[in-house]
Amino acid sequence: YMDEKYYECEKFENIKSDKSVFEDYEFIDCEFDGCTFDECKLLKCTFSGCQFYRCSFISIQAEYSQMKNCGFIKCNLIGIHWNDFLPAGRIAEPIRKIQDCCLKYNTFIKMNFRKFDFTGSVITESTFEGCNVAESSFRECKLEGTQYNSCDMRKADFRDAAGYQIDIMDNKMKDARFSFPEVIRLFNVLGIKID
Repeated sequence: YMDEKYYECEKFENIKSDKSVFEDYEFIDCEFDGCTFDECKLLKCTFSGCQFYRCSFISIQAEYSQMKNCGFIKCNLIGIHWNDFLPAGRIAEPIRKIQDCCLKYNTFIKMNFRKFDFTGSVITESTFEGCNVAESSFRECKLEGTQYNSCDMRKADFRDAAGYQIDIMDNKMKDARFSFPEVIRLFNVLGIKID
């Protein structure tokens, strides 16, 4: 279903791929709709400015591959290590937009999400390590088991979010916003009890 190695402004619909290997593909401003990539391997592949709608990515392995400014809408993103997709030279971030997505077992290390809008997403059992999420919105997100370590969280908005695990001693948190009673979770690291 992909006879060429280079695609620009193409649309791909309902592709189902299980344990496939994609090598030396380049997708520029392409659209993927209703596609599923399960335990696939991406070798030297590039996705630039692509949009993914209602797609599922499950345990994708990436080597020498990169994503630049891609958008994900109503997607399931399971078991992804986003650092494997960081563009060369860090001139852009892999993710430009996430909307109404479900993320589970994802890892984000030293990525820039400043002023990013995660509003309403489900981000569970995931880790943000050394990331910049300053002024970002996590409003109404479900964050069960998601940890933030050594992150810049200044002015981030966690109102009406639930389930987060944030070490207030390890993250920059000035002017971050939270809602009661979930904000009580921030005191877990101190080992105190609140009745």
